[in-house]
Amino acid sequence: MDHQAIKDLLPLAALDRLEPDEARALEEHLRAGSDECEAELRELREAAAALALSLEQESSEEKSEERIWERLEARLRGAGPQSDRTAGAKEADRSRRPARGRVGAWRAATAVMAAGIVGIAIYAGQMSDRMRRASEENQEQLRAMNSRVAGLSAEVRRAHVEVGALQRVLADRLRLEKVLSAPDLRLTRLAPLAPAPGANAIVAVSAANRAAVFQAAGLPATPAGKTYELWWITKEHGPVAAGLFQAEDGHPVVAPVALPPPGEHVLLSAVTLEPAGGVSKPTGAMYLKGAPGPA
Repeated sequence: MDHQAIKDLLPLAALDRLEPDEARALEEHLRAGSDECEAELRELREAAAALALSLEQESSEEKSEERIWERLEARLRGAGPQSDRTAGAKEADRSRRPARGRVGAWRAATAVMAAGIVGIAIYAGQMSDRMRRASEENQEQLRAMNSRVAGLSAEVRRAHVEVGALQRVLADRLRLEKVLSAPDLRLTRLAPLAPAPGANAIVAVSAANRAAVFQAAGLPATPAGKTYELWWITKEHGPVAAGLFQAEDGHPVVAPVALPPPGEHVLLSAVTLEPAGGVSKPTGAMYLKGAPGPA
């Protein structure tokens, strides 16, 4: 590209409107040491900057840029005849100028996009708030359900305990009835003593059924840390532990107990109050006492 063609590119270079290959050609030309072109380019850039500053109060960027182009073109026309490349460069540069109204259209599109983004953000915030409230409500419902399930589980456990106790009571009563109806039944009636004046009890024994059952009524409720204990008092070994049981106010007691020691002569049966877990020999107060009936 010759010197004149490079000079024709200087107005476009002042406004940064060169194509990449044109910009490279200008840069190589300036590096080669063209003081004239370098000075003119500097002057054109200063002129463009001055024009831009003087037009900064214009109503739009589009009009300001148009004014700058018009004044630069007037400068070029005043410089004398131009080559075909100059006219071509002008025409090409005009084609590179922003079309009138394009900036405004982009601004309108940007405003619409910004409004859309704001709307989406507001909607997202509303949805997030709704989801948070729904999550809190679900958590509250879940806590209530867990509490209810825990309550029902406790009720079921209590029911199991009660059912188990009733089953044991029923089994003991059936055992008592079976022993009471046995042909070899032997009864020991226990009379009340001072600690339990309103109490009474029996011990039913059936060797044939290999079973012995204790039944009592009127005993005071078993104190905490204590238990009632039944004893066979034999001629050979004295008191022999026969069984442990608990008593509740107003409820009869039915409990399986051990058979009398085989081969020993039972002189008495007695009930004492002992430490929880029982003892091997009586240590507490005696509540009931009685001698076996005839065989």
